[in-house]
Amino acid sequence: MIFAFSTSSKVASVAVFDLGGELLFSGEDEANMRASEVCFALLERSGFAPNDGNLFLADIGPGSFTGTRVGVTIAKTLAFLSGGRCGGIDAFDLISPSEVVVFPSKKGEWFVRQPGDAPVRTVDLPPSFIGFGPGIDEPIYPHARNFGALLASIQPMDPTEFNPGYLIEPSISIQKKGLGLSGGVA
Repeated sequence: MIFAFSTSSKVASVAVFDLGGELLFSGEDEANMRASEVCFALLERSGFAPNDGNLFLADIGPGSFTGTRVGVTIAKTLAFLSGGRCGGIDAFDLISPSEVVVFPSKKGEWFVRQPGDAPVRTVDLPPSFIGFGPGIDEPIYPHARNFGALLASIQPMDPTEFNPGYLIEPSISIQKKGLGLSGGVA
């Protein structure tokens, strides 16, 4: 089974897929500062046991620094416990891999990702886009169910090597290298 988590926005979501990519469960809930609680409640509601998982996926951002870390940490922890692997997709692609997507950055700034291009940080919004943040009338949040269409592009890895993707350096220290079972934090 494949378990997927999206926690980089104010909406946390969980999806469960069979190994062929068929969606077996999808759920979401508003998660302002309680992403882990929401994810574990959704997992319980799914009726599937994470110890049956082979692959654990999380969105790697951009978005909420802490929220993104929560999803990555859940995926890593469940992979360690089950002997599975991890993988991730950026939140832009979980909204739409084929449209211009916008995320809030720092005050008055936006991350804009044109399909096929690296995201840029800017104060100017493009004329047409989807996404979420202040001033967006119809927000579209990343959702774990969208991992299903992107499974072929995911490179499974050992949980010790799986980390969030940062578009800008966080204002706190970040983990510089993966956590090993015997090595501790480096």
